[in-house]
Amino acid sequence: MKRTVIVTLLILLSCSLVFATGAKEEPGTAAATTYKEEVVIGVQSRTSSTNPTSQTSVAHKIMFNLTHNGFVGYDERTKEILPELATEWKASSDLKTWTFTLRDDVYFHNGEKLTADDVLFTWEYGKNASNATVKSFWNGVESVKAIDDYHVELVLKAANIDLLHLLSNEYFAILNREAVTADATKGPDIGTGPYVNKEFFSGDYTLLERFDRYWGEAPVTKTLRFRYLPEGTARLAALENGEIDVCQAPNNTELDIIKANSDLVLNTWQTTALTFLALNTEDPILSDPNLRLAIAYAIKVQDVIDGAASGFAGTANGMWGYFQYGFFDDWKSVGQSSYETNLATAKEYMAKSKSPNGATLKFTAASAWTVNALQIIQDQLKALNITVEIEQVDAAGLSRKSVSGDYQVIIYSVTFTSAGSDAARIFTPGNSVNYARYNNARVNELFSLGASETDDAKRKAYYKEIQTIVHAECPYIPLYYANSGVAHSKVAEGAVYNTSGSHDYTYIKVAK
Repeated sequence: MKRTVIVTLLILLSCSLVFATGAKEEPGTAAATTYKEEVVIGVQSRTSSTNPTSQTSVAHKIMFNLTHNGFVGYDERTKEILPELATEWKASSDLKTWTFTLRDDVYFHNGEKLTADDVLFTWEYGKNASNATVKSFWNGVESVKAIDDYHVELVLKAANIDLLHLLSNEYFAILNREAVTADATKGPDIGTGPYVNKEFFSGDYTLLERFDRYWGEAPVTKTLRFRYLPEGTARLAALENGEIDVCQAPNNTELDIIKANSDLVLNTWQTTALTFLALNTEDPILSDPNLRLAIAYAIKVQDVIDGAASGFAGTANGMWGYFQYGFFDDWKSVGQSSYETNLATAKEYMAKSKSPNGATLKFTAASAWTVNALQIIQDQLKALNITVEIEQVDAAGLSRKSVSGDYQVIIYSVTFTSAGSDAARIFTPGNSVNYARYNNARVNELFSLGASETDDAKRKAYYKEIQTIVHAECPYIPLYYANSGVAHSKVAEGAVYNTSGSHDYTYIKVAK
């Protein structure tokens, strides 16, 4: 999302954070502040693609936000849908037909002018996207019609009241027909955003260059370099030495070092990324809900937070974003209880399970800190005579396993949006992030009902029932929402930090 830079620091736990620091010109002085041509941002996650339809991770969304645009944007601070490539839109009464008016002054990075035909092409292309989430969405669109060059009609196969929230995701950006047709590999890199992909070396850096025909407010910074530094200590050292201007996600154990450095500024917040255990409900052992509940009640989450997240996290109380539309966690009112540690309850469920005398389970993780979390859980589950074998793979390996179902339990994180229907991703069959491989006919029906319901009370009732069913069947065990942060030079300003982690560096600038 592109917007005018806000010049005060806001810390809004449920929304987003904006920073603006650095030298200011005093009244009466003649000299204006000059800024560096290149800003370097140290990132902890590898960028593997510059094609917005191929990846949906937060790390990639940051890049795609700079190079591409979609119909609309989303302001996490105000929870408002904002115009982007579309200036106006309207929906039919059944929420299936949506008509958009496009801007008439937008150019792609190859000089081609945006028209409704590019939207039609994006739909055609997206139906065969390599990413399952993107592919599933575009295959849910029955037809796309270019009414004229600047008016387009989308007809959905099923009603979706949250369509605009979905379209605000960067991976539904509009592509250029001519660019992709001419070069199937690099063509999807061509967007309409404020920056152009200049150089890309996966596992090293991504270099973006300002696009001078951008339709919105022009950035000050000429180039943005995203430098891959996987170790938090190395990122902080690079910031202290002036090699980078921004350090994403510094180690929680090093926050005091940043605070003590007068040349640095630290912004912290609780993220909207939920870390959880996904229990493969298709596995012969874990298909038993009593065993899954026994595990849930035996885990002491605070020990996991203290040991694996250095205490910097907030406990999760359900598989629904705490900031998300329709959130419900009053378990007592529906005759349930939260998964707070209760060994007696855990043993009761274990006794009722098909494995009353214990079980051996394989838990899979990718990163060092998630392995640490599993080691703590491994020790806790000994009380139920459950032997946990920990398997560590790399991120790509974890992704492959999650798609194939070749696992029993995995530890993962997902970032929710504020739209209630967004939770459907982790519960409905066939979705790439349904890590529990969960399938409940009533839950599926309720999500469909919610997507077409305009009555607020009825829609929230549907979502409450979903959460009640899921909590009772325990396909997932929610753990925590980790705290995160960004450190930057005190002369940096203009970036917008979001609690989802999808930060906006469009208007970042660093004084010389």
